[in-house]
Amino acid sequence: MTDTPFSFLKTILCLFVLNFLLFPSVGFSSIVDETLQGDEKLAQGHIKEAEKHYATALEMDPGNWRVMRSLAEVRFQLKMYKETKLLVDHILAMKVTTQKIVVVKLKGKSESFEAEIVDEDVIVPDSGSNNMRNYVDGKKAKPIRHYRLFNLKTGKMLLIRHDSATIKYQGVPGRDYAYVQELQSKVENILIAKAGSSGPVEMIELKGGCFKMGSEKSAVSEQPVHEVCLNPFKLDKFEVNQGRFQAFMGHNPSRFKGAALPAESVIWHEAEEYCRNSGKRLPTEAEWEYAARGGTDTEYYWGNEFDATQSNFCDSKCVMNIRTENMSDGFPNTAPVGSFSANPFGLHDMAGNVNEWVSDWFEIRYYKNSPKDNPQGPKRSNPSERRGGGTQKVYRGGAWKSDANSQRSAWRKGFETDYRLDGTGFRCAR
Repeated sequence: MTDTPFSFLKTILCLFVLNFLLFPSVGFSSIVDETLQGDEKLAQGHIKEAEKHYATALEMDPGNWRVMRSLAEVRFQLKMYKETKLLVDHILAMKVTTQKIVVVKLKGKSESFEAEIVDEDVIVPDSGSNNMRNYVDGKKAKPIRHYRLFNLKTGKMLLIRHDSATIKYQGVPGRDYAYVQELQSKVENILIAKAGSSGPVEMIELKGGCFKMGSEKSAVSEQPVHEVCLNPFKLDKFEVNQGRFQAFMGHNPSRFKGAALPAESVIWHEAEEYCRNSGKRLPTEAEWEYAARGGTDTEYYWGNEFDATQSNFCDSKCVMNIRTENMSDGFPNTAPVGSFSANPFGLHDMAGNVNEWVSDWFEIRYYKNSPKDNPQGPKRSNPSERRGGGTQKVYRGGAWKSDANSQRSAWRKGFETDYRLDGTGFRCAR
C-alpha cells in the first residue's frame, strides 16, 4: 500500500505531537531564564540586548533584587544614571541576608519551602539532545536548565527544572548588598557632578548684638553662662550641600550620597578651605550659637522640650544604639538641606542633620575666660596636647546620629581636625 500525501502529513503531525508530549520545550520563558539570557548578552558585549532581557525579567518579577542588580549594571554602562539610581536605591532598602535564601513553589504543589540557591543555571549531561526532537526540528534542542537548591528543612540537595518551580528571594546577600552600595556611590557621584552648583548661595543677614551664651543645666564645657556681644555678620541659610561641595572641591567624601544632601565626612581643613576660597569663612563659635538661638534663650530654639518634628536626630530609624525608639523625624540618616522648618532668624538645620564645624579651637573651660566682645576662641597654646585646645576644633548643632540633647543651642563638642565623621558638615559666614 502506497502512502498518500495526506497520510504522510498525518504521520508527521503525530510524530510532532508525540515529541511535544514526551519532551516539552522549555525555551527562555521563566524569569531566571530571561535573566540568564541577559547575562549571556552582557558577556558577549551586547549591552542593549542584555538591558532588554533584564527589563523583561523585572516586569515578570518587580521585586527581584537579582534582576534589579543586573539591570542597574547595564543601565549604568548605558549612562542611564537616573534609572540606575532608582534601582540601586530600591535594592538597598531591602533586608540583608547572609545567604541566597529563596522560597520555592513547585508546580502542582500547594506548599512551598525555603532553600538556598547553590546554582541557578545547571544543565545536566545530554540535556535536550534526543533523536526524536532533532528529527522533527531539524536542529539540536535547547538545553533544559535547572536550579541546584539546598532544602533548608530536609537538608537535601535538589535539582529542579526552571519550568517546574517559581522562586522568591527573601533578602539581599551581604556581598551583593555591598556591591550595590559601591554602584550607588558611583552613580550618585556622577549625578552630583551633573547637578553641580546652581545660582548664588543664599545668606541671612544677622544684625548682631548681645546674648547669653552657654547653659548651666548641662556639661561643664557649656558653663558658665556669659554675655557675648557680636558685630553684624552673614551666615549661609543652609548647610553646604554635596552638589556645591563637589563642584567646588572636585571630590565628595560623603557617606550618604545626594546632591541636595549635606556634605559630610568633611574634615575641618576642607571646610575652612571651601569657605575661604569662596570669599567667606567659618563662623566663630559665638556667632554660630547666636544664629542658632534665633533670639531665644530656651534650651532649643523652639522651646525647652525636645520636638522630633523640628530636627534630624537619632530617631527610631537610626542605626546607632543611642536611638530614641518612640520618636521619628522621617529620615534614617541625613536629610536634604532645608527639610525642616527654619529657626526665628530664617536659618535651616541649625539643630540636627549634621554637626557643623566652626573656626574656634576647643577648650573645655574656655567660657570662664571668654571675652565679651566678638570672642574668637582660645589660642592654640599646646599643639601636642590632644585635649584642651591642642588639636581639636569645635563643632556644633547635633546630627542625624546624635541624641536629642545634642540638638540644644548650647551643646558643644571638640574633635580632631583631620578625622572624617559621617555626621559632620558645615556652613559659611561672612
